[in-house]
Amino acid sequence: MDLQFERQTSIDNMIDSLYEAMTSNGLNGNIPEAASVYEEWVVDGVDPQEVEKYEFTFLKNFTLPNYEEFIS
Repeated sequence: MDLQFERQTSIDNMIDSLYEAMTSNGLNGNIPEAASVYEEWVVDGVDPQEVEKYEFTFLKNFTLPNYEEFIS
């Protein structure tokens, strides 16, 4: 298993999910909800897709029985 690939896939899924939720709420007139979703992605005014380096923190994946083997 490629841990870097798995992490990037998780980030990509988060991007898609948050964008869809923000857009859907905005189009339905739920502006405070759309703004809330936006603020989940843009932290302290920084959009992680617009900066050269941004670090995501991943916790141990307890769904993998041999997780330690994957990070070694």
